[in-house]
Amino acid sequence: MLRYGDRVVVGVSAGPDSVCLLYILNELKEDYNLSLHIAHLHHGFRGSEADEDVRFVQSLSKSLGIPAHIDHIDVPSYIKKTKLSKQAGAREVRYRFFNRLADDIGADKIALGHTADDQAETFLMRLLKGSGLHGLTGISPVRDRIIRPLIDISSDEIKEYLSERDIRYRIDSSNLSLVYLRNKIRLELIPYLAKEYNPNIMDTLIRNLKILREEDIFLNGFVDRTYSQVLVSTSEDSVILDSSKLTSITLPVRRRVIRRAIYSVSGEMAITLSYKHVEDSLALLDNDRGEIHLPCGIVVRKERKTFGIYSRLEEEAIPQYTYNINIPGETVIPETGITISSTILDAASYKKGEKAHDNNKAIFDMGKFSLPLIVRDRRSGDLFYPKGMMGNKKKVKKYFIDLKIPRSERSMIPVLVAPEGILWIIGYRTDERFVVTDTSERILQITVFKKAA
Repeated sequence: MLRYGDRVVVGVSAGPDSVCLLYILNELKEDYNLSLHIAHLHHGFRGSEADEDVRFVQSLSKSLGIPAHIDHIDVPSYIKKTKLSKQAGAREVRYRFFNRLADDIGADKIALGHTADDQAETFLMRLLKGSGLHGLTGISPVRDRIIRPLIDISSDEIKEYLSERDIRYRIDSSNLSLVYLRNKIRLELIPYLAKEYNPNIMDTLIRNLKILREEDIFLNGFVDRTYSQVLVSTSEDSVILDSSKLTSITLPVRRRVIRRAIYSVSGEMAITLSYKHVEDSLALLDNDRGEIHLPCGIVVRKERKTFGIYSRLEEEAIPQYTYNINIPGETVIPETGITISSTILDAASYKKGEKAHDNNKAIFDMGKFSLPLIVRDRRSGDLFYPKGMMGNKKKVKKYFIDLKIPRSERSMIPVLVAPEGILWIIGYRTDERFVVTDTSERILQITVFKKAA
């Protein structure tokens, strides 16, 4: 989860789990040479209680000497606009905040305080909703740059740790409300199962989660091969499958192929789909034509020979564009309303200057790429190697999906490209291959102004 010298964003809500995580990482800071940054989001819920959380986090930041980044986002307005549930909307906004902050400060990891109890609750929630085997595998301990160091630790162990050290934390009153399914599972179902059926129910659930995750990984490898055999075409917002080939494969594999196709279009939100959603989709195969609408903005459509999964969210259409970047100098990109300024620095000038990370500024080792550099709109099939992902490549489309960037906004995000590949998704993540190191001699600094000159 951690490498020596990592810069880590730590999500801190002020509750026991995230406070415990922060203190443990602070204890490991010297051993791992970590640079820690606290991230706290005021969601616009809970009024004065949430305001007190902010003050608590500010106090925590001061006492530990760890910088805190605190933002206030009107989540109630967001969920009204998107028609998401309160918890789903808050989660989407929160992850976008974490990822944006990580990009701004050049963080390698985002550490979150999910625990073994969260795993068990998620397992039961998805079991009740019929999400399928993949959904039952729980929360990933590591996904891209997100890490969950406490994922195998129980809440009781965490509270014992905090009590022994006399560490204060706050309780979110909404976690005690039985309005939410997760709270009902934590406060009613699990205690009932422990009392009436299995006093070690938590250990049993976690053990089964690990088994299911291992089997899921194995099955995914098999489904990947089948998926490629039934795939007709794929684009930014659609996956087209051969309906006759899809019908010919066994039902369990067919279900996984459908989930895989939906995931390709909607990202992680596909995990939230229920058994009924998948079965309703498969039922279309019995007809010559038909269409159903699913959550996550997904349309499933059966034609005579094809079975398609589409996003019903239309992306704002702007014409394709390509501009050579003046180096040094300025370049106006009228389609996106930005101006790009480039400056060449030598190593000495760079070391004397400010090294602050900014989502509107990026630096690159000029010895690692050739000219010309261009700025263009993103294209189908674009790949890059996101900084902090240990050299793993990723599709730009998948990066946007995981970051929960609305489809309507994606076409407005330009990319900076060299002959060797993408250097920067402008305003978001740079590419690992072109980072500046101690041996860099000539450094290109790119600064983006939001309004065209």
